[in-house]
Amino acid sequence: MTSPLIPVKVSITLLSCAAALTLAACGGSGGDGKPTPKPEPDPLAFYKNQTVNWSDCSRYIAENGPSADFAQHAAKLGDRVQCADIKAPLDYQNPDGLQISVSMLRVKAAEAAETKPNLFFNPGGPGGDGQMNSLLFSMLLSNGNEDSALGRKYKEVGAAYNFVGFSPRGVGASTNIVCVGNELIYPTDDTKWGDGAENIRRLTDIARYTASNCQKNPVADYIHTDATARDMDLMRHLLGDEKFHYYGISYGTWLGFWYAGIFPDKVGPMVLDSNMNFSKSIHNASISYVNGQVHTFKEYVAPYAARHDDVFGMGTSAQSIVDDLNTVGHEVTQALLDTGGSFRAERTVIPGYLSSVKAAIETQKLIGQGKSLNDIEIAFINGGPYFADEALNELFKRRASHLVQRLRMLQDPNFYAEPDLFALDTGGAVWDTVVCNDEPLANKDQAFWIDTGFEQAQTLPIASNRVAKQPCLYWDWKANVAKPSMESLKDAPLLMLQSQFDVPTPLSGAMETFEQLPAAHMVRVQNEGAHGLIVYQTECVDLAVMDHLLGKEPSQRLTECQGKPLPFDDKPEALKASSAGVRAASNFEDPDMAEKLLDSLRKAVER
Repeated sequence: MTSPLIPVKVSITLLSCAAALTLAACGGSGGDGKPTPKPEPDPLAFYKNQTVNWSDCSRYIAENGPSADFAQHAAKLGDRVQCADIKAPLDYQNPDGLQISVSMLRVKAAEAAETKPNLFFNPGGPGGDGQMNSLLFSMLLSNGNEDSALGRKYKEVGAAYNFVGFSPRGVGASTNIVCVGNELIYPTDDTKWGDGAENIRRLTDIARYTASNCQKNPVADYIHTDATARDMDLMRHLLGDEKFHYYGISYGTWLGFWYAGIFPDKVGPMVLDSNMNFSKSIHNASISYVNGQVHTFKEYVAPYAARHDDVFGMGTSAQSIVDDLNTVGHEVTQALLDTGGSFRAERTVIPGYLSSVKAAIETQKLIGQGKSLNDIEIAFINGGPYFADEALNELFKRRASHLVQRLRMLQDPNFYAEPDLFALDTGGAVWDTVVCNDEPLANKDQAFWIDTGFEQAQTLPIASNRVAKQPCLYWDWKANVAKPSMESLKDAPLLMLQSQFDVPTPLSGAMETFEQLPAAHMVRVQNEGAHGLIVYQTECVDLAVMDHLLGKEPSQRLTECQGKPLPFDDKPEALKASSAGVRAASNFEDPDMAEKLLDSLRKAVER
């Protein structure tokens, strides 16, 4: 749902004075005969005095829920699920100008909801829609099993809060930004071989069109982290909380840091999960993402495959697996980038991702033997087994078939000659707009971004030249916002949650930020690559997180926890001792439903 821009029809100054009359006259004199100083009018009084009109959520769920599961979940909770749109200023520096709409979905606590604080969520992005997170988290935590220590803690947190998800300005059910144009864009070569003049022109065109088509939208200059943080504080005020309670993932950590920097006196329990490096520019994040891909594959994924050569059949040396991957040629690399998905080191996807990598390596070998694509496809169907695990073997054959199909498309002489009209979905539009608005690009040397993109693409075939498409080079920066300093965050009692081999938000950047925040605490999970630890289901991690949400700080500034084993790995001794033979599923009364809810939460994590 796209909400229109609505002009404010009443003078903010008059509204502020009218509101102030309930407390004191606008002017007059005190008991000593001296004039009573006029209170400073609150420029946001109109917005702070609005009534939140909660209503049924069926319309929001039908328009924005990705599956029927959301409707079923909402039906179980009945009238505890509420939705509302609030008005917010388009420009907080000119609040008597145009308005936008910000949409919330709240799940009220089962008991005494009016006395409970509200826990807000952001799943990342920028451009992620967090509205449904409240529904998922509430149902997941309230499903805690009181027969386990973790289950009891989940249930305690589930009962302690109302849960609030919202669509950040620009996406979802809030006022949207649209970036479309009539320019033609052509397919690009995203590999290290794409450094020819024509492909670089295509990459540059995409960057130019992104900037021009997003900035021609009238809301574009007001889609940035500063405005979203102020929207969150407005929601906090309207819901009656003295402090802001928050769970942010990935970009949601950037948003959380920003909020804490501009509203330090309003910081309540805040969990920042999978942390961006707030001590550096947001423009550094696109570079660190690709660096995270390469580092994690070499140091975590390849060693995992090597110690399970009996399953994956890729060799017993991590370096030899990396070397084999680097033999993959031009077209197969492009096909792998197109079909392999965005590489994340998630426990549930690593075996499948390795099947894509192995398919690329084996395809390149067969091409080197002079085999046609038809021959290669038949060989994959009839050959094998390629993996000792039957399910993985079937997955490999599907991934290999998709890879061959993509190669056929790439070899079509017309593939790179057929353009599309430029268009971004709202998530992509908000992503680029926020990144370009949050901070002006310091390095405006086009050659730097192109060279960096192709240097990264040289490292491994799983790394693209994506950094070469830098729209902020062409962005006319008008946002007029200032990122909070690290000094402004020094007293913020934040809890940072971080995995060792996180790809999009690498540990090195999280630690650089953490080391500059003396009042913050961190839970660091070793031998783990998840991006978005959410409800992790080990006591070391989740008891610290849940206790923080309940107002209890960890006893140590840095808590080290052991990650859960990958498939086919033995469980570490530390986890054996802590679980004492109890299955993780016993943390929930309905384990199957809990797994579905967790899967939906993981999918909601944008970046």
